Amino acid sequence: MTTLTYNTAVGIGFGWNPTGNGYTPITGAKVSQVLNNAKNVALFFAAPFIGLAYLLAFPFVGLAMIAWIACKAVMKNVAVRRIAIAIAAPFIALAFVTVGPVVGLGALVWIGGRAMLKT
Repeated sequence: MTTLTYNTAVGIGFGWNPTGNGYTPITGAKVSQVLNNAKNVALFFAAPFIGLAYLLAFPFVGLAMIAWIACKAVMKNVAVRRIAIAIAAPFIALAFVTVGPVVGLGALVWIGGRAMLKT
């Protein structure tokens, strides 16, 4: 029976040396191969959570599609169009008031981050 007496672990930037002299630096294609393998392992473990997110989003996406098609049909009739816009206006305003600060904060962080990285 043979026993492995040397370390076969591979870290980023270093590769296994079959002569048993420890680690030697790896370059170029091997580094990209190690990073590609790490990305594949991360995606393997993240896949169930991505699937769960899709599963949870499907009902909302379906309802949004139905509402979009219904709104397009309603907007073709001029008499009903004014009433629909009057009913929808408060909800549109509420959406802007709710999402506006989040978008503004995101823009502020984006611009601040770019300014910090330039210096």
